[in-house]
Amino acid sequence: MTLDQTKFNALFDDENSAGNWVIRGVDIWKTYRMGTTEVKALQGATLDVERGEYLSIMGPSGSGKSTLFNAIGGLVKPTSGKVYIDQVDVAQLDHDELAWLRCRKIGYIFQSYQLIQVMTCLENVTLAMSFAGMDADEARERGVYLLELVGLEHRILHKPSELSGGQQQRVAIARSLANSPQIVLADEPTANLDSVTGEEIIQLLANLKKELGVTIISATHDLKMLKQSDRVLWIEDGKIIKAERPENIDFSGKDFDH
Repeated sequence: MTLDQTKFNALFDDENSAGNWVIRGVDIWKTYRMGTTEVKALQGATLDVERGEYLSIMGPSGSGKSTLFNAIGGLVKPTSGKVYIDQVDVAQLDHDELAWLRCRKIGYIFQSYQLIQVMTCLENVTLAMSFAGMDADEARERGVYLLELVGLEHRILHKPSELSGGQQQRVAIARSLANSPQIVLADEPTANLDSVTGEEIIQLLANLKKELGVTIISATHDLKMLKQSDRVLWIEDGKIIKAERPENIDFSGKDFDH
């Protein structure tokens, strides 16, 4: 099946982008079956993510944090419930439309960078642009711009093996912005970095959010990242426990009993 570009553009037109929220999850359930055992990873999760918001999701291991993160990013299909992006029910999209959504509307930053080792930094960043049909010269120009934006203008022709962990994550951030997405999903983006480099990445994401107006959703345990967020969402046993603004959170005490 090939992508019906007209249908896709009609779904994600300016009228559908007019609301205050860019992602809405309604009563999301996700059950995994392993033999005769059922694991309820999500149990009725409901949330809105505002346009231009920096939302952090936190929870203990096995809480459903990653499943929620992947569900609202279109990477996991809920067992029941709805996920809307720009008021479009993601479940109504076919395979090609969903792939196009992930290519054009959403950027991804992974804990382990996921860079292609045989490619240069510039090639890693521009690859997604070629998938989206961008002209090669335009892609190169934008790739250079994005690498400059993350402070790697002097490394564009280096390969990942020639970079530090922090530099590789900067390339991954530039790649996530390749096709001017509305949403950037960052999965534990500082987990493999030392504290100083992690702080630099957190500040870079905060600056990009302000400069570009993108919505950033992070799954994280990093307190410094939580403090940079507009809101922090707690999840436990597949249920959203609460959502708070950083200024209302006791980072040293009871709020971290969950």
